[in-house]
Amino acid sequence: MFKAARNKPLTGMQKLINRFISKKRYIVEQCNGTMKRVFEFTRASYMTREKVDAQYCFKAVCFNLLKAYNKALALNYAF
Repeated sequence: MFKAARNKPLTGMQKLINRFISKKRYIVEQCNGTMKRVFEFTRASYMTREKVDAQYCFKAVCFNLLKAYNKALALNYAF
């Protein structure tokens, strides 16, 4: 994303590009924030790449299950 500097505001085109980027970035940052906050994924617990990938996949599965649970709860309250 573009960032304004002192005495140099963003142009209209830069603001438009930032708006498009932020719409996609918001979705990804939500996922990363939840994984850090809920599943404590701030640092990897293992040293090798394979183990870190496995840990990330496991936490991603847990995140998807949490998301499905929350969606099911919301549907249950809707009725």
